[in-house]
Amino acid sequence: MKTIVSLIAAAILMFSAFLTPAKAIVLFDDVYADHPFAFEIAYLYEEGIINGYPDGTFRPDNPVTRAHAVAMIGRALNLDDTARSTGFRDVPAKYPFSGYIASAVEKEIIIGFPNNYFRPEWTVTRAQTVTMLDRAFYFPEAKDNTFKDMRKKHFAFDAVSRLAEFGVVRGYPGNTFRPDIPVTRAQFAAFLARALEPAFIPEKQKLLSTANKILAELQAEDFADVATYVGSSDGLTFCPYSGGCEGVTFSKAQLTSFMSSPDSYMWGYQDGSGFEINLTPAEYYDDYLMNATYTKKERYGRTSQPMTQEFIHQLYPDAMIVEYYYPGTEQYSQMDWQSLNMVFEKNSSGNWVLIAIINDRWTI
Repeated sequence: MKTIVSLIAAAILMFSAFLTPAKAIVLFDDVYADHPFAFEIAYLYEEGIINGYPDGTFRPDNPVTRAHAVAMIGRALNLDDTARSTGFRDVPAKYPFSGYIASAVEKEIIIGFPNNYFRPEWTVTRAQTVTMLDRAFYFPEAKDNTFKDMRKKHFAFDAVSRLAEFGVVRGYPGNTFRPDIPVTRAQFAAFLARALEPAFIPEKQKLLSTANKILAELQAEDFADVATYVGSSDGLTFCPYSGGCEGVTFSKAQLTSFMSSPDSYMWGYQDGSGFEINLTPAEYYDDYLMNATYTKKERYGRTSQPMTQEFIHQLYPDAMIVEYYYPGTEQYSQMDWQSLNMVFEKNSSGNWVLIAIINDRWTI
């Protein structure tokens, strides 16, 4: 039996910025509200990524099998789960997770063992888990990790460095990572939840709060306040589309008079027609920057337009992106979607600064 715990009690106190009081948090009989990963487990359950056992338990301390790990990642990425041949001798098409395993192979998230074996029932280690997540999600390059039990020649060294820098994984007391110990179901849920939803990482939750404040300043047309989030050296770049983004860059000082500037700029080219976009900043604000209704977010959320973020990461490989998405209307079958993407990078002092605002939309 699953237990419904009111957010008005423990849940609001623990993570009020993430879940709303109107919701209830669904926990399993063996995952109490004070479990260190209760909210990560609840989030993945809410998203349909994890399941429990028929007796209503989650068994958080049980190890995770390779097949279950791939299934959870597959659900998180909306991979094709159609049962089919996997190419592995020990995973026939009739195997329960053959579709996810085949898709994960196609996406180069997993590889097998010699002689075409996958070993689906083997447990996954911390190092193997980090490697799969590193292949499944985008993480910027990072400085080498300093865990005492990780050597550069270890197959997961770079992946551990990236995910530790991002905040997805942490070490143990004594600065060890323990790469070869099995991952429990609760630990795997925590890793996957942080990779999928950065708001579970305190630093990234704070950045999301900053982005919401910037959105409010944009809606108020207060570019003097927007400028306070911009670095002094690089300024702020605006692009109407993520693909082929060159855009226009305004210095911190120029931003203060953004809406009153009479100058016309060439912001880019209309996607589809190729015509130049020549507009004053105020016209660009109306036609592109704030042309849709965007609302503040409690979560980063899973993007509906992954290609947009791929294009942005090609331009800004070290960036953290906060996407605000307008889903479009039923009248146009959601083809009139738009997005506003705030692009942040850390400056030399280690602080996040806003470096670009990149819009995107469907074009024909």
